[in-house]
Amino acid sequence: MFYSNTVFGLAHSSLSATSITGIVGVVNFFATFGGMGLLGVAGRRPLLLWTTAALAIVNVVVGMALLNNWGTIMIAGTLIFIVIFEFGPGPITWLYMAEIMQDKGSSIATVMNWGINLIISATVPSIITAIGKENVGYIFIVMGGATVFGTIFIVAFVKETKGKSIA
Repeated sequence: MFYSNTVFGLAHSSLSATSITGIVGVVNFFATFGGMGLLGVAGRRPLLLWTTAALAIVNVVVGMALLNNWGTIMIAGTLIFIVIFEFGPGPITWLYMAEIMQDKGSSIATVMNWGINLIISATVPSIITAIGKENVGYIFIVMGGATVFGTIFIVAFVKETKGKSIA
């Protein structure tokens, strides 16, 4: 959601970048409720596994759409990304940390999470300036690749915690 107006300004859409950002916010709000509902029904590991795999694909599609000026596909892909994120990594990351870590571990993980957010938010404008706005799609493609590594991490290391006690 960082720099959404910049990215949506590249969408070649009849809607303004601000309007699209507003739509993304509304979709994000409602998708959160779906994600909360899924947490009570499905396991954490399967949700993380399938949603991160799907997010990798969606990132690549959004990147390709940006590179090829497919505005509608880029906007739809972004909305799909938001929904999938809120069904998986959005809420599960925080829930999973609380289920597997003690207070100090959760504190360190939270600082790392927000630290990485800070690094991304501080460096993306420089990256966009360096590669040019016409190449912003490559950022999404690279992030899709990074998400593949996240999916592999889930396969290798994440254990199911739904219905299990700490002991």
